Amino acid sequence: MGKRIMFWDNARDALLSLVFFLLVLGAVNVFSASYVAAADMFGNGYHYLLRYGIFSLAGLLVMFGIEKKVDYHWLFKYDQIFCVLLTGILIAVDIFGRATKGAQRWVILGPISFQPSEFVKLAVILLGAHYLGQLMEQGKRPHLLRRDTGMAFWETAFLSFLVLIQPDMGTAAIIMTLMILLYILAGLPMKEFWSLLGIAFVGAAAAVIQAPYRLNRILFWLHPEQDPQGKGYQAIQSFNAIGSGRFFGEPFGMGTGKFFYLPEAHTDFAFANYCQEWGFLGAVFLILVFLLLGVVLYHIGQRTQDRKGFLLVSGVNFLVVGQAFANMAMVCGVLPIIGVPLSFISYGGTSLIMTMGAIGLVLSVYKDEHKKHRRSREIPAEKPAASRPGVPAARRWRP
Repeated sequence: MGKRIMFWDNARDALLSLVFFLLVLGAVNVFSASYVAAADMFGNGYHYLLRYGIFSLAGLLVMFGIEKKVDYHWLFKYDQIFCVLLTGILIAVDIFGRATKGAQRWVILGPISFQPSEFVKLAVILLGAHYLGQLMEQGKRPHLLRRDTGMAFWETAFLSFLVLIQPDMGTAAIIMTLMILLYILAGLPMKEFWSLLGIAFVGAAAAVIQAPYRLNRILFWLHPEQDPQGKGYQAIQSFNAIGSGRFFGEPFGMGTGKFFYLPEAHTDFAFANYCQEWGFLGAVFLILVFLLLGVVLYHIGQRTQDRKGFLLVSGVNFLVVGQAFANMAMVCGVLPIIGVPLSFISYGGTSLIMTMGAIGLVLSVYKDEHKKHRRSREIPAEKPAASRPGVPAARRWRP
């Protein structure tokens, strides 16, 4: 586990370096994208930057706390409790939650508000890693329609449904995708995967038809120019911001999108503001950083002997890096606008703390594997009896 990786002595150093770099880059982008709106709304252009700093500090405490104090195996004992608790919270949100911009997704506890669907993503990864890891250790292949191997999938489907009716189709799709990817890693037959893909396509089509706003989102994703001042406004402004950055970007802080042209410039569309001020070169650089983060997480996962740990690290990789690319694809018009944040770069306290907690779980897996590796090197391998003349069989050393 301590093997050198690219510029770093070990994978832990690589992971922490990339996380700290992305936090700094996120703080710079949040400040640039939000200071005009923050000054207008709160009379303080540093409002969102200060909150991002607080969330980052809280996330770092969570990350290092999990690494130092939490054995990830212990969390597997409570994955079902986490899911039941989140199910209750999601039902409460659907009934009593605060509605913001047409969606009911938030829990308010005095001065604290959070979005429980973000924590569902992490709970689903824990559930899948535990359940499917056991199947892999037993040499069993998962099947979705078998009671003894499909339980995690159907639990996730129910949680995803509760998120969908908030409504939050983008987050619901991510939650479901995470579990499907874990099933594929655990050996899901490809015949079942293609059948599932067909059912998912039909279900998504039904969900889109059932809610006119989702159908409009698809239509204006394909042709935003048909309503440039209405449904297509956000997409067009995003394209304008990205295109105006050209190769080297506009001077820092001078991107026009933040001046009330680009909605959600510091949250879901933070990448558009980033591209406007850092240009094509900056965008390629950010993509390479996320690719590098994915490589480091893959490196850790592939060297994890514990199957549950392997699935846990892989799930975090899908969540953090996969969600980042989904956001960038959305902002660039490759995917419909689905409302997912760009990991580390978008402003959002719940998302950032959840992401840092996920990285903490990876560090916990790395620490556990590193301890096993160190112990295996400290314990000498037993020599065959034939090479040790004069040592009775009863006195042979056993680990």
